Amino acid sequence: MAIKPRKENNLRRAFGAVLFIGSFVIYALVFYVATINEITITERVSLAGILYTVSWGTFFLGSLLLGPEFLESLKKFIKLGLKRDSKNQK
Repeated sequence: MAIKPRKENNLRRAFGAVLFIGSFVIYALVFYVATINEITITERVSLAGILYTVSWGTFFLGSLLLGPEFLESLKKFIKLGLKRDSKNQK
């Protein structure tokens, strides 16, 4: 019985990783939409807004599925980057 939850946990993490990485792909589509000349500006803005929202949604859902360990490592990575930036500015 201990094997089944572990397999579900791996599947959950794999799906979370796909969503997390996919959020960056969706975000890149926002810039592609901005360059399409065949649609009106209103349609471009609407589509870009929808893609932006979906990108953040998949980012947060993927982060949630990856678990608290991933979120802690992401926080450490961000804090480390901020510390490096503040040292470079002085």
